[in-house]
Amino acid sequence: MRSVVTPLVLVVDDEAPIRQMEMRILEHAGYRVMEAAGGQAALATLGKGVAPDLVIADLDMPDLPGEEMVRSIHATRPKQKVLYVTGNIDRLLNVRSLVWEGEAFLDKPFSTKGLLEAVSLLLTGSLRHAENAAGARRRA
Repeated sequence: MRSVVTPLVLVVDDEAPIRQMEMRILEHAGYRVMEAAGGQAALATLGKGVAPDLVIADLDMPDLPGEEMVRSIHATRPKQKVLYVTGNIDRLLNVRSLVWEGEAFLDKPFSTKGLLEAVSLLLTGSLRHAENAAGARRRA
């Protein structure tokens, strides 16, 4: 019998309430979740050999902006999947005019459904996991 490994998501945001909300949503949907309070903390975590399936990165962080953090991550992990979250989509479009394979953007404020759909699409290419999580919440 083949064991199923639950995807690991690293949530990186300097705002604790937002980071904790994202983590609760993801944990409730069945994901394994780690957190980092900023870009430097995320790089330190990854430097210890942690290999998340997805990094959720706030774009605007004071210690190391999300775009710079991801550039550092991609130097050693070029296929790392990333979901950028931002409350300033205009700034995001100025910084990134292209979306690379394995990347997506989510505008703050976002809904639980929006976050789960974006995560599911990046990890599996489908909305199946997001739909399964929504069904489990309705049954609970």
